[in-house]
Amino acid sequence: MRIMALADEPVDRLWGEHCAEMLSGIDLILSAGDLSSAYLSYLTCFTHAPVVYVHGNHDERYGAKPPEGCICADGRIVLAAGVRVLGLGGSMRYRDGQHMYTEAEMKGRIVKLRRQMRLTGGFDILLTHAPMYGLGDQDDPAHRGFACFAPLIDRYAPSAMVHGHVHRSYTSSFVRVREYNGIPVINANGLYVFEIPDRTDDPVPTASGHRLLKKNTVPVSGNLYSRKTFD
Repeated sequence: MRIMALADEPVDRLWGEHCAEMLSGIDLILSAGDLSSAYLSYLTCFTHAPVVYVHGNHDERYGAKPPEGCICADGRIVLAAGVRVLGLGGSMRYRDGQHMYTEAEMKGRIVKLRRQMRLTGGFDILLTHAPMYGLGDQDDPAHRGFACFAPLIDRYAPSAMVHGHVHRSYTSSFVRVREYNGIPVINANGLYVFEIPDRTDDPVPTASGHRLLKKNTVPVSGNLYSRKTFD
């Protein structure tokens, strides 16, 4: 399973004539926020891979014009290309804004997802905009991470966490992939391609129409291999 993760800043080579070539062989595209609707919609014209997104703190504009042909995972778990993606967009609240949360508010969002997590047997990828507190975040209020992401990962042991929000240009010591208790934590700023093992079980539809995995499914496990970075 080859996954392309995007966040924060468009990549010229995707936003042009080389788009189809760059998307060749990609099974799933994840946007960790703060990318224009037009950019994400453009990608859907050159690939059959699902494009799944969460909101960044600057994505109020999605309300009037959401990315066409893309799947919003914010505040829920979606199944795309056989992968369960749990989406928690937004940043730490540092001013009034639609996609900003206090620590307590983000924790409350996770609590609301407990039933869905039980039904899906967990999730394979945690897709957020903000980083985890103390792991790739920064000291200023706008770029501080959420502490509640850590126990969520501890409990469900996904294959990876993908976030954005902290740009490569913000620090001279930018780190693309960190690790939290054996789980890769990826900063998707710009573009990054990685792999996780394929699932071997089949999704089943529920009465609500959402396609979820069998209740007793074991989350995907295994090593993650970095592939390409475009900054």
